[in-house]
Amino acid sequence: SRADLLVSESFSPTGLVGTGTIEGGAQAEPAGEEQEEALRVDFSSLAGEAAQLDETGAAAELLRVTGEVEGMAPNMKAIEQFEEVQERLHAVEGEWDTSRSAARTVSQRFSAVQAQRVERFMSCFSHVSKVIDDIYKELTKVEGVPLGGTAFLSLEDPSEPYLHGIKFTAMPPAKRFRDMEQLSGGERTLAALALLFAMHDYRPSPFFVMDEIDAALDNVNVTSVAKFIRARADEGKLQFVVISLKDNFYEKAQGLVGIYRDRKLQGSNTVTLDLDAVEPLPAGA
Repeated sequence: SRADLLVSESFSPTGLVGTGTIEGGAQAEPAGEEQEEALRVDFSSLAGEAAQLDETGAAAELLRVTGEVEGMAPNMKAIEQFEEVQERLHAVEGEWDTSRSAARTVSQRFSAVQAQRVERFMSCFSHVSKVIDDIYKELTKVEGVPLGGTAFLSLEDPSEPYLHGIKFTAMPPAKRFRDMEQLSGGERTLAALALLFAMHDYRPSPFFVMDEIDAALDNVNVTSVAKFIRARADEGKLQFVVISLKDNFYEKAQGLVGIYRDRKLQGSNTVTLDLDAVEPLPAGA
């Protein structure tokens, strides 16, 4: 509802107030304090608390509300600041999208490299673990145990094999299973040679240089290793340079190179011998 203004005296266009209505053409009086007294507000038509207000209360309430509005001190540049923040937000979102796309690309490349790494590793591991047992058996064949020993490889973590170790197990002929650390020096030497030749079988090299690999081997195992090396050399794919002090090893060689001290030269000198050109001694000689 609205308050009705009850005017006891009518207004004239000239700002003068008469004693009658405008239509009646009553005599006009100067506007002033009489005009303010002539304006009265009727609060009876208002509902609730507003109906209880008089002119003094309404003026006080108006002052109070005006003070609250002024106390709010509205930021007139809020819209401009909001637009600036919104522009920065769009820029940051664009950078985030770019970074996310770059991270996705890097993650895909990493996954591709990781898959390739696993493929290459497992290709080598599968081949080596497949042939190492046959090589170890050939190196460890002895009288009474024609099948030789047993050797195999196992992964500590098949999911990511290149991040962890590979366990190498070797069981010499006619012996029970033991850890590699518990094997003798000669047994570990044969296991190491088997692993070396197995890795070479996957990616061959043109020649080997071996320095006294027979130092911890007995005569039986020296002969086995020498036969194995000579058989590989006779295939024509490999060359071996072996340093040895045992005659039953270098008697299997194709040639010998001896190093001795030359007193006249006050230094070392060499002597060579082509064993393939030497006729073998007749049996029983």
